Amino acid sequence: MSQADNIRWTEDAQGAMGVLLVRLARADANYAQTEIARIDRLFAHHYDLNPVAAAKLRAECEAQEKQAGPTDDLARAVQGLMPMEQRVRIITALWQVSLADGVLRDEEADLVTRVAEASGVPRGDIVVE
Repeated sequence: MSQADNIRWTEDAQGAMGVLLVRLARADANYAQTEIARIDRLFAHHYDLNPVAAAKLRAECEAQEKQAGPTDDLARAVQGLMPMEQRVRIITALWQVSLADGVLRDEEADLVTRVAEASGVPRGDIVVE
């Protein structure tokens, strides 16, 4: 487990992070079970949730994602709401979900890169695990 995995996410990050994770997993039009499971594990770990509560939170984020605005706008909002350390953890989580199915697709890499740039996370600060 990485150092980033040992740090709890703030509640402010929860909604934005959840929407971005779901949007990423859906980016290639293949919302794979491995990606869903990874999102649930991230929620369970970072929010101390049991598996049912983590799945419920993901389902709420799925509904919110459909109504959320453009990805770049959401990422810019993240920049205004969270310190750099928090934003780096979100980008790390996005990479973890994008790699969950063992295949990094162009749509996923593009979305993570756009979110990192729009949220002001320097490329050198991003840890891909």
